[in-house]
Amino acid sequence: MQRTSHALAMPLLSAVRNDGTEEDISEEDLYRYKRHRWVHNESRRLSERYLKFDLQQLLKAAVAAISSQGARYCTKVLKCKEGLNNKAYLLTMDNGAEVFAKLPNPCAGPLFYTTASEVATREFLRDVLNIPTPRIIAWSADRNNPVRAEYILEEKAPGKPLGRLWQDWDKWPMKDRITMIAQIVEIERKLASTKFVKSGCIYFREDIPDSEALMTNPSPCSSILERFTLGPLVEKELWRGEKVSMDINRGPYEGPQEFVKAMAENEKKFIEAHARPRMNYARSLTEPESPDEMLDLLDRYLQLAPVMVPPQSSDDTHSPTLWHPDLHLDNVFVDPESKQITHIIDFQSAALLPLFYQCGVPTMFRHQEPVSGDMTIWPKRPENYHSLEQDEKEMIDSLIGSECLHKYYLAITHNKNPRHWAALQLQDDVRTQPTCIVQNVWKDCDVFFLRRALIRIVQGWKDLCLDSYPCPVSFNEQELALFAHEEENRGYVSEILTLFRNNWRLPPDGSIESARFDEIQNELTRMRNAFVGAADNEEDRLLAEKLWPYQDTTDI
Repeated sequence: MQRTSHALAMPLLSAVRNDGTEEDISEEDLYRYKRHRWVHNESRRLSERYLKFDLQQLLKAAVAAISSQGARYCTKVLKCKEGLNNKAYLLTMDNGAEVFAKLPNPCAGPLFYTTASEVATREFLRDVLNIPTPRIIAWSADRNNPVRAEYILEEKAPGKPLGRLWQDWDKWPMKDRITMIAQIVEIERKLASTKFVKSGCIYFREDIPDSEALMTNPSPCSSILERFTLGPLVEKELWRGEKVSMDINRGPYEGPQEFVKAMAENEKKFIEAHARPRMNYARSLTEPESPDEMLDLLDRYLQLAPVMVPPQSSDDTHSPTLWHPDLHLDNVFVDPESKQITHIIDFQSAALLPLFYQCGVPTMFRHQEPVSGDMTIWPKRPENYHSLEQDEKEMIDSLIGSECLHKYYLAITHNKNPRHWAALQLQDDVRTQPTCIVQNVWKDCDVFFLRRALIRIVQGWKDLCLDSYPCPVSFNEQELALFAHEEENRGYVSEILTLFRNNWRLPPDGSIESARFDEIQNELTRMRNAFVGAADNEEDRLLAEKLWPYQDTTDI
């Protein structure tokens, strides 16, 4: 009887604040998203991150998963620092054992596939590539389970997130800093060393009916790959809104050209079925943007698709490769004493795609400005450095440190991971931009950016097409004039976004720490009034009102 009462008792509920301290919370706060607010479209953003589930059933599942260690009931639920796509809790048991619980928010990706693929991918990483990820002890990809939500229960990652140690980075000996970069590069080398035959996401074979065993190059000697297979991408843009019920090509894909074309063909199907004329005020205050125009643009994309895949090289940047989708400071766990990486977390939505498409410098090492790949050129202090004010010196030192960090990463990658280095040389290449943009291009109102990317290909055709056959696509003078008009208007929007990003740390999506919400809203109101008030006439005033970027939008 005593054990039953313990099992049903409510444990202590708390949450991690942004400064790392803890506070008591209500049960309802477990289900809400609390870390950020949004200056526009807030109700939609919060609703797609609200997750109600059966807390007692989750705790019951966690206790059962580690009952062999002597756990009988949960005494504390700590809501961890929130990510945008998942709820995360640290569950402490009566015997001191800890279990980490991760539950995907409604916005994380498609039901079933998101969780099923993440679990299989992490098992592949641990068992095949020997990359340290926390051991999964129980999971369910069926939200009709007793918890009433998909979940993953796993061991607590040892060590601390690198983000907690980053403030002391400048105090680390240079040897430790180089060692940390080298460890990340070594993990990426392991990923880049395994090539796959097709693109898609990894699953267990029992989760994908009539599936074949996963094929890699090189292939492990054992039969371990028999457990795994390839299935559809879980990229949420392929499942968003009406797309979730549409028959579109989410993979697997035979080669990079099929992948590049499928992204546009999927968007064509969506536009034909669901798009309606809508206003694009940066282009015109009176004439709506037509789905037929968008379909014509996608037809041009498909005509240009052959040059969107870079030429093959000896380093093979084409073969599908498993890559971490978001390698930032809080996804790397480190032993604070030895400075050795203990675990890499959050492989949700990780996919096998051509390396040239998804490679990149990890966020933690990426400088905010372009960095030269010439390893003989390193940043230096200006000649007048010693005559500058202290705050100017600190800013210069910070920028130099950031650029050096980026270059150290490039230098080690060049020496230790030549396949990734070769792919990095193609990053931001004019060839690859359209494929990155085309997914959800209509709903995200990114038609301008796709048009710009295609114009760049047409203008650079002679350099891109080694066979030198005529470019199959052209843009007439009227189209280019209309594009230039929209580009000018979008330049004003870009200036506003840059101003608020640089001065108030407000990203383009409008998310901000809850404690700063009122301050930012007041500043936005002031700047909007100044922006609209500077208009010379009624038409310009209307344009300014429509162009203001921080306002609610309808889901088109």
